[in-house]
Amino acid sequence: MAMATFNARLSAVVQMQHGGIVPFTVAVAGLLAGCVDPGDAPEPVGAAAQAVSSEDGLAEAFGIFTQNFVADGQDQRFTIGFGFHPGMVTQRVAVAGAAASGLATLVFAEGRVQATLHNVPDDVRFDLWFVKNVPGAGRTVRPEVGDQLLKIGSFTPGTEANTHTLDAVIGTAAVGFDLDDVVVTAAGQSPVASVIASGARTVLEKRFFRERAGGHLDPVTGATSNAVESTDPLIARGAQLFFGETFAGNGRTCGTCHPAEHNLTIDPRFIATLPSTDPLFVAETNPALAQLENPTLLRHDALIRENVDGFDDATHKFVQRGVPHTLAMSTSIGRGDLGVPPDGPPPDFRTGWGGDGAPGRGSLNEFAFGAIMQHFTQRLDRRAGVDFRVPTQDELDALEAFQLFSGRQHNPITPALTFREARAENGKNLFLGPCVACHRDLVGGRENFLIDTDIERIVISAPRDGGFGTTGTDTQGGIGTGRFNVPPLVEAADTGPFFHNDTIATIEDAVSFYVSDVFSSSPGGQLVGPIPFTPDQVNDVAAFLRVINAAENIRQTRKRALFVQNNRSSGNSAILRVAINDLQDAIDDLEPKALDPGAVHALRTARLTLQTALANNDSARPHFIAHALVWLSIAREDLFTANPLNEF
Repeated sequence: MAMATFNARLSAVVQMQHGGIVPFTVAVAGLLAGCVDPGDAPEPVGAAAQAVSSEDGLAEAFGIFTQNFVADGQDQRFTIGFGFHPGMVTQRVAVAGAAASGLATLVFAEGRVQATLHNVPDDVRFDLWFVKNVPGAGRTVRPEVGDQLLKIGSFTPGTEANTHTLDAVIGTAAVGFDLDDVVVTAAGQSPVASVIASGARTVLEKRFFRERAGGHLDPVTGATSNAVESTDPLIARGAQLFFGETFAGNGRTCGTCHPAEHNLTIDPRFIATLPSTDPLFVAETNPALAQLENPTLLRHDALIRENVDGFDDATHKFVQRGVPHTLAMSTSIGRGDLGVPPDGPPPDFRTGWGGDGAPGRGSLNEFAFGAIMQHFTQRLDRRAGVDFRVPTQDELDALEAFQLFSGRQHNPITPALTFREARAENGKNLFLGPCVACHRDLVGGRENFLIDTDIERIVISAPRDGGFGTTGTDTQGGIGTGRFNVPPLVEAADTGPFFHNDTIATIEDAVSFYVSDVFSSSPGGQLVGPIPFTPDQVNDVAAFLRVINAAENIRQTRKRALFVQNNRSSGNSAILRVAINDLQDAIDDLEPKALDPGAVHALRTARLTLQTALANNDSARPHFIAHALVWLSIAREDLFTANPLNEF
């Protein structure tokens, strides 16, 4: 079939479809099947055969970050926490079991650094340093000979027991020193020899201060991936590391638990499809790692072992948590609870289910190093440089950039939307009552809350988990604060099971939990107050979340489809596979509950069109992509009667 003929026929079908549901999917399948012949596909011409020029893949995230950063006054008084990092510290200093931690503030107008150090003995002295990691062969993120080291000053005991303070005027160095890490050392020692606590600056913070000084981030070196929908080299480098780098460990990568084709998370059904040789199962295949995981809980409940309280007794002191997806990270980790952690710093950020997922300052930049130690190690000794390779600063920056890029870079303002599906519209209005007290991501909020829902009263076979701030959690159970992160909800319907322990299976059951006596009597429930939803209203709220998730699936698919349309690359097949899976997710969100049948019809056709594009050689794909984009637009329009802010 000639391409022009196909175009004409499909155009007519599109006009029919938008007026109502027409049973023509099989006919369209026949049209597409007639176009698979590579001989009928046009050849690329000139620039169309080449990738478009590199774009700034973090432009939106950086713009939002900059706006908030300046609004919070961080451009004038920049605060950075520091704390215990098992991959960085040379000596663990603690008081009553709590490791040394603190906060430094750079007051730029005064050329001053002010800092407070907690949980240290009153009769021991410590120094504060700034460290700039210098790249090079064999170097790591740890402070090393050849790095740029700037001593800020020495702490002195404060008026409060086990707390030291520092106030030093360093002049232009407060602005001009391009620091990667803040490091506390034993008095009189350099960071090369001594690290008591550390905190890393994030990639967006570094970018902000470098651009303010007229500079930019460092050029990207190392292998990059072309299987990500961006030509930004930093993001492409991060994708290669995320899915391909084992850091000389047990064979796992970040993608082992965060696969691209499964919404960057895992669940029991997905795990059941993996071969026994998959690195996820190293506890079953490597005797040295037999206690790295609980194979039964991993396979049955998708729970991963986490030593959130440190590795000093790793086989007894641990929790079992589900794998949170890493979509929309730039919108969901925040700067603590409303920017002011009630427990004192660190962490500055809340990563992972308990807000305790990263070492040091708790940033996403440090998160990857913590994950390498936790999950990639060859032995439970976790000896840096022996059981795994210590990452470089450039690698951590690239990994952070890729995770900030994945998914959304802003939170939608859902009150502006009007849903075509009456159940979803009613669910939205119900949600905008009590639910937004915590889930502010769906009204454009950026707060990152920790809340105790008492979900652990629902008995499971995993050990008790006290949440953020816990010490002494073990297989016999421990008592912590009980607080866990409030996750973003845009992607929720696709990424169950729900809660930190994968207790709840469906999005409807997750909404129902908040109507239960368990939640209403919990500390969080007492703050929010009763949520008197009826069973039908629970289903309507779930319908709202299902439609929102489907809309995000469409948005993500559109982004990937446009990239494949405009770029010729061997990585496009992988990008298309993820897009096809996203469309199936959207269908699975809607179809089981008979939501938006018109959109489901268009989604099925778009999916079929992308499958045909995948079956063709890359040079022929733009034509199929153009048709898929039409169907994606139809599907999106079928979800909403009003989308004035073009949120999806």
